[in-house]
Parts: sequence; C-alpha cells; structure tokens
Amino acid sequence: MKRIASEAARVGVVIYSLGTRSNTFGPGINVSENGYPDFSPRTSGRELAESKMPQAPLETLAAETGGRSFLNASALDDGVDEALDASSAYYLLAWRPDTESQAAGKSRIKVVVKDRPDLRVRMRQHFFDFRATQAVVKTKTNAPEDELRAALGSLYPRRDVPALVSASFTNTTDKGTVLNVSMQIDGEYLGFDESDGKQQAVVDVLGIAVDDRGQFSSFKQKLDIPREVVIAKNGRFIKWAQALPLPTGLYQVRFAVRDRQTGRTGSAMTWIEIPLH
Repeated sequence: MKRIASEAARVGVVIYSLGTRSNTFGPGINVSENGYPDFSPRTSGRELAESKMPQAPLETLAAETGGRSFLNASALDDGVDEALDASSAYYLLAWRPDTESQAAGKSRIKVVVKDRPDLRVRMRQHFFDFRATQAVVKTKTNAPEDELRAALGSLYPRRDVPALVSASFTNTTDKGTVLNVSMQIDGEYLGFDESDGKQQAVVDVLGIAVDDRGQFSSFKQKLDIPREVVIAKNGRFIKWAQALPLPTGLYQVRFAVRDRQTGRTGSAMTWIEIPLH
C-alpha cells in the first residue's frame, strides 16, 4: 500500500475508489434470509467487519492520494460526477523541506484554508524527491535524443533550462488554420563553446501539438545561438517561433530543449482551442 501511494505521488495520480455493491445491512434486517441465529453483538459485528475488510484498501488509497472513496453509497453516478469535478479544478501547491528530518519524510504536512472552517481540504499524504526521480531518468536515458524525449513527456516542466511557451492561431487563405507556437528560454543557463574565435551555444528543440482525438503534429529544430546575441539581450531571453497547419480541435502544446554543451534540459506546456470558423 505504501509503495502504491508513493508511486501515485511521484506521477501525480489521485485515486477515487468506487464500490459497485449496493448498501449492505446487518443480519437482523430480514429474518427470513438471516443465516445467523445468534443475534449477539459479537456475531453481528463479525459480519460487519468481514464486509468492511475488502474495502479498507480502497479507502486507504483514496485518503493517501488526496481522493475520496464512494463505498456503500448506491450512487455511482454521484461518485463519478464528483471525481471528475474535483480533478478538473484544483490547486497545485509546492513545498520544499527545510531540515533533514523533513526531507526524510518524518514530518506531516497539513493544509488549511484561512478563515474558512466550512471548507474541507483533501490532499495527498506522500511527497517525493525530484532529485531522486531525475537520477532514475538519467540512468535509463543516456542518449541525447532520449533525454530530449524524456523532457518532452515529463509530467512536470523541466527547469534546468527555464522555458516558456505560448500559442495562438491565424486563418490563412492558402494553408487554412495555422497554429503559431512562440517559445522562449533563458540564455543565462546555456553553455557556450568557443570555436573559431566565437562562443556559441547549440540547443536542440523538440515540440508537439496533440489534439483531443490523439492526432498530433511535431517539429524538431536546432538553434545556433552566438554569445554576442545573448549579450545584446542583456544575457537573458532567447525567443523563436514555429508554425503548424492544424485543423479544428483542442490542443496540448509541448516543447522541450536540450543544451548540447551542458546536457541541461527544459520544457514547457500550454493548451489552446482552435474553434470552428
């Protein structure tokens, strides 16, 4: 149970458990169908415990991951509706431990909404170390191309090279609807190699736009960034764009970068909807 809850925390999963059985009652409800002639509290309590034991893991997983269990409710529709509603609107909080004891998981985190005692907060009971997660990824993906793909598919944005992305669309007469992807990275985090008397950073870019039907369009780029360009921008942001002809749909736009000199990666993600004309 601890391993499942910890893995759920690592990948950002919240579990809502639903019971398909209807309400169950004690042995004294229907005498004609009662198989226990002994109506003592001990016998009744045993049956109640036996019916609850299989549900205990479902309740624990829901509580540990910040979800909720809907058991013995005879209302699957209500449970599904609440699970979908709760998972579509939530706050993502970040916390960094200050002491070794906290980093070792010996402290419990409690979240409350100030001056709102009427609200109930549900949160996961496990946290994980990003550094340990990144170490595992690096051992499995040694090739530069694999590292770039891992950054593109990362659950959370990679920040070794801070990156931002925004998207918009335009209607053209020759290509139809075109998705314009604007990207940005922080030049201060790049490594510059000197060649032929010039300092230059080489950055590999991988991007993708996936719609709600699973259809996608991707692109690859290589950026040659001279040091003087970064200095002219006060040592900060490098911006560029990519155009993708795409049909109507809801798109998740992702892109990732990898600095060839340092091996650092960065990624970012946004959403955009291209409506019907």
